Amino acid sequence: MPVAPLSEPTRSGWLDRRRDLRGWLLTPLTTLVVAPVTAGAVAMVMLVGGAFDGTPALCEPAVGENRCEEVTLGMLGEHVVLAAAVWLLLWLVPWWRGLRKLRLLLAIIVCAVLVAAPIRMAG
Repeated sequence: MPVAPLSEPTRSGWLDRRRDLRGWLLTPLTTLVVAPVTAGAVAMVMLVGGAFDGTPALCEPAVGENRCEEVTLGMLGEHVVLAAAVWLLLWLVPWWRGLRKLRLLLAIIVCAVLVAAPIRMAG
């Protein structure tokens, strides 16, 4: 009867626990580059398209007090903090091959949170 090597665990149950160290490292690092670039590209396309011509809708309650900058920076800060928290969750997911879809889902969420910031500014 063949015995599995100690360095590589076998697939046990519904979760594949074989090592996916490359994916565990590349997913957060790629997300760290791709998500801000994607958000910046969306913002640039919206800027060229004229979406940022007027006062943002989220500033409407603060226009009378001249607090649009504070409201805008607060909203951007919320998006950055939420994206950073989800990005840190990427590092907490174990490096098992069966959790690859979860890591990709978290990476997509990070990208969506950052892309939502310029979209909220235009709305």
